Amino acid sequence: MKGNYRPAGATQTITSAGTSAATSNGVGAQVSDVLITATQNVYLSFGLAPTATAANGVFLLKDWPTYFAIHGGEKVAALQVSSGGGVYVSELTR
Repeated sequence: MKGNYRPAGATQTITSAGTSAATSNGVGAQVSDVLITATQNVYLSFGLAPTATAANGVFLLKDWPTYFAIHGGEKVAALQVSSGGGVYVSELTR
């Protein structure tokens, strides 16, 4: 765990599949970090219009909630490693 956080907005869901999929909305301007967990192994990418690939993505192990720094307005994209599943992105602030 990285530090003391408060929920700062919605939790968005991505359905990971064989092609990259991103959150519908960028995170709020007040958001500094996100907590991400997934039901299957995925690759993640961050940015204004991210596309997750095996080459550029950060690997996230399923059922392993992890904190990531993010900038307001950025989205999260996910790509399945071998099986599709749910990816949950919760906005946080300090």
